[in-house]
Amino acid sequence: MENKKLYCDFHTHSTRSDGELSRAEVIELAIENNIGALAITDHNIPFDDLDELQKKYPEIRLINGSEVSTYYDVPGTDEKKEIHVVALDFENTERFVSILLGNRFDSKDYVNSIIQKLCEAGLDASFTYDDLRAELNQEFIGRMAIARKLLSLGQVGSMEEAFDEYIGDFGKRKAYVRPDVSQYIPMDTAIIEIRKAGGIPVLCHPYSYHLSEEQVVRLIQDFKKCGGLAMETMYSQYSSARQEQLKAYATKYGLLQSAASDFHGRGKKGSLEHHFPISIYRDLADMREQLLASST
Repeated sequence: MENKKLYCDFHTHSTRSDGELSRAEVIELAIENNIGALAITDHNIPFDDLDELQKKYPEIRLINGSEVSTYYDVPGTDEKKEIHVVALDFENTERFVSILLGNRFDSKDYVNSIIQKLCEAGLDASFTYDDLRAELNQEFIGRMAIARKLLSLGQVGSMEEAFDEYIGDFGKRKAYVRPDVSQYIPMDTAIIEIRKAGGIPVLCHPYSYHLSEEQVVRLIQDFKKCGGLAMETMYSQYSSARQEQLKAYATKYGLLQSAASDFHGRGKKGSLEHHFPISIYRDLADMREQLLASST
């Protein structure tokens, strides 16, 4: 067992946001999959029980993380895009925890608007936000919860169909409702605050915002210019060609690489079996040490 090959994953979710498994269950599944370094990055909330779980599971290195919702003004347009930034290995300072928790908003009206559009699109979506809150053991109710409910009711054949046909901001968008992203923290401010908390800002899944290739490059450049330090080049839902392109961009713009399953639960796209190399963790840990050294 001592010679087993270890892997890493720095973007996963639990029931503390919109995942299906508890944090302990995510960790146990990661250990089963030989993951030696793990960040649970629930939306806009710190890994506040990390010390307790680290003591319980000493065989895995747990890293503080949070997926921060931000907005970004797309250059040359009037559009604001919701961009996600993983805060990695930060300190739970009073200031930063307050910023995270203040970046969470009541989604009741948003969810009920989507449900109404689902009914208008001909689905039997006879449930409400309150129903989902009562049924699901998760703290954040959003599109992921709606998709799971539609699947359980047999209204869609897969989670992918729920997003592709109805609620995603791509595909047919039959029941898509545009959220008010301006309620979130600006991307540049988020990066500054993550750095102040001693953490590493990581740009999440750069190809998932429905931007042109030119706009993706500009996003990466702006992220770096604002103080971003890493980006997800290894992402479970991207083709090998896209991952190689992101690795090239990371090298060109001086960003470290990060690895992400974006795990929300068991399923075809919800695996922890992606075997991201543990060297990614070592590089990020080295950067963290450099940041600490430079701040003293």
